[in-house]
Parts: sequence; structure tokens; C-alpha cells
Amino acid sequence: MLKSFISKLFIVLPFLASSAFAEPMVWHATDGHRQFTILGSIHVGTQDMYPLPEIFLNHWQAADGLIVEANILDTKMPSFTFNPPLTHALLNESDTQKLNQIAKQLKLAPNDLAYAPPWYSVMSIQLALAYNLGLQTELGVDYILLERAANQSMPIHQLESVAKQLDMMKKLPNNGLDMLLETIHDWDEVDDQLDCLIAAWQDGDKEKLDRLFIASSYSDETDFMLIDQRNTNWVEQLSDMEKYPAGNYMLVVGAFHLIGKQGLPNLLKEKGFSVQLLTQTEKSQCEW
Repeated sequence: MLKSFISKLFIVLPFLASSAFAEPMVWHATDGHRQFTILGSIHVGTQDMYPLPEIFLNHWQAADGLIVEANILDTKMPSFTFNPPLTHALLNESDTQKLNQIAKQLKLAPNDLAYAPPWYSVMSIQLALAYNLGLQTELGVDYILLERAANQSMPIHQLESVAKQLDMMKKLPNNGLDMLLETIHDWDEVDDQLDCLIAAWQDGDKEKLDRLFIASSYSDETDFMLIDQRNTNWVEQLSDMEKYPAGNYMLVVGAFHLIGKQGLPNLLKEKGFSVQLLTQTEKSQCEW
């Protein structure tokens, strides 16, 4: 239930050098012509997630461009309509009651969740939960870096558009019902899970991020569409010399896109890139 946050806010923060021993994982991938410095993003955040790792900021100084999932600085949000089936038509009475309790807890209007597709209901719940926990979309890593790149007139490349992301969500099985059901059924764990995600990201705890990835899985088909299929498409783009000619690029995508055999570091390695983890990791103390 932590795999997607879509929003339109952004902010500027100063970039400073970090002296912390444990820090978010930064990867380096090169094929001899292109260099990609890769950082996993948390799409919501707090001030204490910064500064970013010093080695990432050092590579930024020589960067020829920033690559992100989607350029969310583009304020032209695509219009879309809610296609059935909607949430109220898919939930049984017990799950409907639980959803109404969640809405009340988060100060959301129950009908706004009931008369939206399940995937949109999940997005609304996730963002409201983030705000309740003191997290802000305008402090998400991708927002910070996009704003910095724009201020420096650094070229910004997107791997997909926001419109394409929305189209993908509308094609999820049963409009994303499995995402909503997992959110409802695991609601009592979600606070601790989100706190642990951020702690593990800050510490670069690869093992715990792996566990969180598994714990937050949906159905095989949904996970394939949200993670594996997109990763495969992105690696094809990154391997294209015409799209990304010789140069140094900063690559920032959601942290879960870097995990496991289908994660970007491993897929790039399979494409012949030399891939190296540049940062040191530390075990996070969080549990959920």
C-alpha cells in the first residue's frame, strides 16, 4: 500500500553536504558511454530526510540531465473521468464499514471514496495518511530535485507522462480493488509500515526495504503493472543511445523500483551496464 503517490505540489530546499554514515542508497551504472547516478525517491517526506547523500550531490555537479518517472512540475494535470466499477459497488458490507471508519479517521468524506474507482480511493487514503503523519508531498525527493534542476536550467527527461500513469491506474484489475482491500484489511499496520519505510530508506537498509516491498505487495498482476512492466520499459529507454546519448545523468525513481531481480540496478546489469552501490548501509531499528 506504499507503492504509489501521485501529486502536483513542489518546493525548493537548499542542498548541503551530508556527514552521516548511514544514508539512502545511491547506485552508479555505466556502459562506458553513459553514466547514471541512481537514487530511490520517497514521494512524500519531511525536513529530516535532507540533506541527500553527499556522493549524489557531488555527481549532480557534473550532470547533463535529470531523469524522473514523470515531470510533475508540469502543472497541466490531464483531465480524466471515473470509469466503473466504483468502490461502493465492489465492497461488501464489512469492508464498507471499515472504509467509512478510515475516512472518518482521516477526515475524508466517505462518499468521495465510495463513488471513486478503488485505485483513486487508495490514492486519497495514502495522501491523507501521509499528511496526518506529518509527511508532505512538497518535501518528496523527486519534487525537490525537479525544482532544483528547473532552477539550474538542467534538462529534465521523463520516463513516462502523468497521463500515462493515470491510464495505467485505470487499467488495473477491477479498477485496483486488490489495492483497496489490502489497505482496508491491513489498516492497523499502515502507520508503522510507513514510518519504517522512511527509516529504512534513510539508513539505506536494503534488507528491510526488500521485506517492506514484499509486505506491501498486491496481486501478481497489479504488481506487474505497477513495478515490473514499467521497470522493463524504463530500462529499454535508458539503454537507447539515441534517447540518452553519451553523458552523465541523475536518475530518480520510486525506491521500490530499485528492489529485487526486477529492480532497475539488476535489469541494467543484465543489459550489460556495470552497476555499483556507492553508499554504505546500516540496519534500521524500525519494525512493523
